[in-house]
Amino acid sequence: MTAAPDDRPIRVLQVSKHYHPVTGGIETVVEQLVSGIEGVSFRVLTATERGLGGVDSVDGVPVVRAGNLGNVKSTPLAPSFPVRLRRQAEWADLVHYHLPFPVGPVSHLLARVDAPTVVTFHDDIIGKGPVVYPYRPVLDRFLRGADRLLVTSPNMRDECETVAPFADKTTVIPLGIDADETAAAPRRPGGRRVLFVGRLVPFKGVSTLLAAMERVDGSLSVVGTGPERDALEREAARRELTDRVTFEGFVSDARLDRLYREADVFVLPSVGANESFGIVQLEAMQRGLPVVNTDLPTGVPYVSVDGETGRTVPPGDPEALAAAVEGVLDDPDRYERFSESAIRRVRREFTSDRLLRETEAVYREVLDEAEPAGI
Repeated sequence: MTAAPDDRPIRVLQVSKHYHPVTGGIETVVEQLVSGIEGVSFRVLTATERGLGGVDSVDGVPVVRAGNLGNVKSTPLAPSFPVRLRRQAEWADLVHYHLPFPVGPVSHLLARVDAPTVVTFHDDIIGKGPVVYPYRPVLDRFLRGADRLLVTSPNMRDECETVAPFADKTTVIPLGIDADETAAAPRRPGGRRVLFVGRLVPFKGVSTLLAAMERVDGSLSVVGTGPERDALEREAARRELTDRVTFEGFVSDARLDRLYREADVFVLPSVGANESFGIVQLEAMQRGLPVVNTDLPTGVPYVSVDGETGRTVPPGDPEALAAAVEGVLDDPDRYERFSESAIRRVRREFTSDRLLRETEAVYREVLDEAEPAGI
């Protein structure tokens, strides 16, 4: 591996739709990278949630925020983004984009960024309708020009139509969480408490989970907020589940930890490929919870494996979901095997240390490959 010019730390610009204090899966990953990789100097380029842009610092990392006139299909209208990108790319040795975020690829091409590029393809744009059609050739051109693509599971590399043509330059680096060797010992079911954690939006499949709960002898805690909450609470009432289903809303980290530890099975009932990984599965598995998830063509069934750390069922099938939950809870010996395997799988495959180490290795490989021969 070669050093950056003048033996200084390599400079990496992270480009993502939003950043702290906005919370979400991608924002969490970017924060992990900029706070965890040593020997690399980072900046973050992002968009404000709405309003004027500016520059600030988060934990010592400069954050450049482009102004945002508003959002269309969850995409910021940030007209200054290409200019800001060009200026920051002149500082950087390498630019790391996080998708989906159409403004990033469009700005990259408009600004004619010539720095080496790494792209983490977290998931595809799904359910936005014809408005995304003009973006497809732009995205394809952008990905063809990228030096390396990163995906979070083999499923995304092999089954995503957008990524598959670039398999020869695609590297799988799973998302990770901090490994705590004392997090949990293998568990046996202590009750019949079901737990869901996530945003309350249609693709999460909570409606399917409520239908399944009509067939499950147990209680359900739903943690999270989102636009579907009122409708889901009405559905729970219509199904006469209010005495067995609790909508927790947003909870503190301490409360969330307690809910994970009090639960007997974790369910991720997602019905759309928008669910590309499901990091909440790792949080559950780390605590020894068996997982019931769905057979999506994404990383969801890669994280928790059917028959090893829980059960996997077809998406949108309440009867199969209920049968899987009941099957996990009704067999204590198999439950304990699932629990032990879940803890072991997280510690082996899904640590933040692996995420940081392998991402840094990609940075240095890309820069080595970009260096002119003989220098």
